[in-house]
Amino acid sequence: MHISIGRGAFSLGILTWPIIFNLLDFFGNLSTNVEWSLWLIETKLSREEVTADLIMAEGYESFFSCTCTSGRGRLGYSGVATFCRVNSAFSSNEVALPIAAEEGFTGLLEHCRMANSMKKDFLIGVSSKVDGLEGFTNEDLLKVDCEGRCIITDHGHFVLFNIYGPRAECDDTERIDFKLTFFKILQKRWESYFMQGKRVVVVGDLNISPYAIDRCEAGPDFEKNQFRKWLRSLLVEHGGPFIDVFRIKHPQRKDAYTCWSVASGAEEFNFGSRIDHILVAGPCLHQSDNMDEHNFVDCHISGCDIMTQYKRWKPENIPRWKGGRNIKLEGSDHAPVYACLQDIPDLLEHNTPSLAARYVPKVRGVQQTIGELKFLFLLIK
Repeated sequence: MHISIGRGAFSLGILTWPIIFNLLDFFGNLSTNVEWSLWLIETKLSREEVTADLIMAEGYESFFSCTCTSGRGRLGYSGVATFCRVNSAFSSNEVALPIAAEEGFTGLLEHCRMANSMKKDFLIGVSSKVDGLEGFTNEDLLKVDCEGRCIITDHGHFVLFNIYGPRAECDDTERIDFKLTFFKILQKRWESYFMQGKRVVVVGDLNISPYAIDRCEAGPDFEKNQFRKWLRSLLVEHGGPFIDVFRIKHPQRKDAYTCWSVASGAEEFNFGSRIDHILVAGPCLHQSDNMDEHNFVDCHISGCDIMTQYKRWKPENIPRWKGGRNIKLEGSDHAPVYACLQDIPDLLEHNTPSLAARYVPKVRGVQQTIGELKFLFLLIK
């Protein structure tokens, strides 16, 4: 199915989706009338695997973060990247090109990158950008950032977080503690932006379903999950700052899932969960004497939905079982989620941030196409 959206329909288009195949081919099929200009992506690459032909594409500026630690005996189990389509390679007034970009969210990776070192001695005396975390050491904070789970890009009118949330099994206490630390520090970073009066947009796979309606089989302990309680506490209906854009647009929709178990073939029966989110916090861009009834979602987001037509399994697929074996479906076990933004004005002309891949010696080279990777995208037209 082709999705064609005219230039006058909206200013920005946001799409999040972990997927495996050629991205440029996909977007050629997604829309024939629109040039998408910003992609935020989840990669599963180690830094050694990041090369110019994978991370750089003609007409785009890219920003990436790779895991620096090993998981399950291998590198490259997480990572994110952002691609910005711009008319000029080095400066632009387009919202798609960020005015600033940051790897991670504690601020320590920036210090380490400057010194080309992550040794303990260097970290002595280095302060995080996040206030209220005096109980954590710099090593603790650096551990959170070293899994490559966040890229922050400041687009002037809002700050955009591309997040790949950690997964933690109920019996894995070490990963549960890590996930708690990750989200606690991340929330502090959001709060620091709110203190500055900035709007925040969070997009990605958080690995959390907020409500029972977002899970195919919400068991008896569903409501007790501490991460679910944390996510709910962030939402406006519980006194928090964020709006769950999909749910505010479709409050009663059931069976609306974004992820399905690979092992069980659950996608065929829509036995899934909604864990890929677009969350928005902050006021609209309008100037009015009465702003009580104004918020960013009501004024600037015209639509949000799950693109179930891009699920791997379709009724015309060959049978799931053949010769007693489950036939593997090609592609992602997630479905895309998109939001359409409108009335987002251009910025003053600004330069490409120094974090861009074109300035990283190891990946600098002739810009080509984006290869076959597993990505979590967020696109901004």
